[in-house]
Amino acid sequence: MDTEQAEEQEPRPVTILQLAEFRLGHQAETGQDFADAGLAILGGCERCHASIAAYNAFPSKSGFWRCEDCIGPLGWDTVEEADAAIFGQEVSAQ
Repeated sequence: MDTEQAEEQEPRPVTILQLAEFRLGHQAETGQDFADAGLAILGGCERCHASIAAYNAFPSKSGFWRCEDCIGPLGWDTVEEADAAIFGQEVSAQ
């Protein structure tokens, strides 16, 4: 892929892993870390029902997780947006 093609790609939406690490303020490594962040480590895609984990799961604006193939425009571009929309005024570790 050349540089021009890379620049044309849309940004990848925020993953559950990125959101957990944002909320924790450090790397999420264990199931307890995800629990402390208020998130699960495993789940399923709302649309295609694929099994997904925190690294390849995307929180969606529908309120459910989606995989990369199904997230479409329903994901968030930044962890700050996702955190505010999902957790509201709840205080994260950040």
